[in-house]
Parts: sequence; C-alpha cells; structure tokens
Amino acid sequence: MKAGLGKRGPAVPEGLAPGWSQGDTRFLARVASMPGGEKLAACIQCGTCTGSCPVSWKMQHTPRRLIEMVRAGMEDEVLASDTIWYCASCYSCSVRCPRGINLTDLMYLLRSMAMERRARGTSVAFYRSFSDMVLSFGRLYEGGLMLKTALRTNLLSLLPLLPFAVRLWLRGKLKILPPGMSSRAEIRKLHRVAQGLEGAE
Repeated sequence: MKAGLGKRGPAVPEGLAPGWSQGDTRFLARVASMPGGEKLAACIQCGTCTGSCPVSWKMQHTPRRLIEMVRAGMEDEVLASDTIWYCASCYSCSVRCPRGINLTDLMYLLRSMAMERRARGTSVAFYRSFSDMVLSFGRLYEGGLMLKTALRTNLLSLLPLLPFAVRLWLRGKLKILPPGMSSRAEIRKLHRVAQGLEGAE
C-alpha cells in the first residue's frame, strides 16, 4: 500500500537522505539518482514553487504537492499527472527555491519516465511528435506536429482547427511543406549523444 502524503516512514531507504517518506523505494531511489531529484529530501514544503509557477492554477497537482507525491513513492499517480506536462520551463520555481531544488529539471525527468512507461494521452503524444519533427527536419514543423499528434490520438480533433489553420496559412504563418535545414545530421547526432548511444567528440 502506498504511503499517504506527508506520512513519514520509520526507516530511511538505503542511500537516501533523511526526510524521505515511506513508499516505493525503487521509485525514490531512481528519481534521487538523476539530475533534478538529488535534493528532493531537502524540500520543506514552503510552497514557493507553487506560488512562483505561472500555470499552477491549471495543474492537476501543484508543484509543491507533486514533490511530496514523489517523496511518498506514488509513482503511478505522479507519472499519470498532467502537472509534468503543463510545466512551462520558466525556471521560476528553481531560481526561488530556498533549498536549491531544481524542480524544472525534475519535471523533465518525470516526463522521460512517463514516456518510458509508454504513458498514453494527448500530452505524451504531443511530446513524442515534437521530438519526431525536430529529428526529421532539424527544427519544428507545425503542420506535421499537429497531424502526427492527431494520428496518435484522435484524427477528428483536427476538424475544429481547420478554419484557424487556413487563416494562418493565408497570412504566411503556417507552412504547407516542412522547412529545409542543412544541419539535420548534426541534430540527430546530438540526440544520439544525449541518449548515450554515441560518444561526444
């Protein structure tokens, strides 16, 4: 059974600092071993991250609550939350955190973990499609991004957007064909290096 929010376990998981809640220690250990998760045990639940976040009002769980959910070992709930996808990467929470927790990097980490679990939903489909567009064309291709996301979720969702897309195209804001870029191979190489599939020069 998962531990509740704010409930402290009697023992500290091996290799983790005091302050961690009892829960799924495998999830905690994995998060703590990666950039963004090293200082979560130091969180004092002051709410500065939530107060600094421009989109916290839209999130299923506030940033402060998400941290405690991670510390409680609530892996399923954390990785299914829309909070990690709403993060705008503005770094306001990370800059203002009195304990030096890089919450923005934590959001990136949790997104990656959700992708590894093949989580379903529009947010994950959008994230995958965005990555595919950049790898294919070296930069963002908006038309391809929307089409690929719709193919992965609901193709009919494009119908209400067609009038808006036509207006953008008439004003030169939306390209029919993907953009050209001479350094696509370099972008793909950087991606392989980031994934650890190739060494950096």
